[in-house]
Amino acid sequence: MAGYLKVLIWAVALPAFSQGRIDPSLPPQPLSYTRTLLLFPGVDTVKDPDAVLPHLTVKEKYQVFSHRTFDVSLPVEAFMFGGASQAVHYSPHYGREPEDFVKRFGSYAGSIAGASFFSDAFFPSIFHQDPRYFRKGRGSIPSRIWYAFRSNFVTRGDDGNMQANFSGMLGFGASTALTNAWYPRNAVTLGNTLQRVGIKVALSGVLNLLREFGGTGDQVSPHP
Repeated sequence: MAGYLKVLIWAVALPAFSQGRIDPSLPPQPLSYTRTLLLFPGVDTVKDPDAVLPHLTVKEKYQVFSHRTFDVSLPVEAFMFGGASQAVHYSPHYGREPEDFVKRFGSYAGSIAGASFFSDAFFPSIFHQDPRYFRKGRGSIPSRIWYAFRSNFVTRGDDGNMQANFSGMLGFGASTALTNAWYPRNAVTLGNTLQRVGIKVALSGVLNLLREFGGTGDQVSPHP
């Protein structure tokens, strides 16, 4: 146990800064339409760790949302989450009949779309923050893992400065509150709502890991 604790402390203490940055003086440029692991749309990922990019316009932030939502990956994700929820009878508590899986699928599809709307477009436009994930792309594996999860809580502002990720955190909360509108009443409690927010934060961290290590041209070293 002590060994695992030392590893955790070491990982937390490692620097977690990527090299990519935002230069607000640059003129707008088109979004880059790539994919991560051939499935997830890469429109919200800056793969080049040395990239210097302009900030996203409000229109482009909503384009990030639309390209993440109206994409083949969304029904695939909803199918996987719905299937896992059906298997363990996790919230929403629709039941375990075949028709209940259809309800779960629709609920998760709406939840994923809602999370993207609030975290990629609505709140980033209000708080002037960038919803994209900037890959670290180099350094030790522990530092990159920590960076991926840390990115849930720290992001870049449109001015290029690092800021608390209000857009992401409020987006997770708002999208979870939205799903309560169609969840069955027995699945809508304060405890369940907070638990689902926590799960979204954890899943976002896992997605960041896929973005971080699903790129190309990595330079992995034993040092940050």
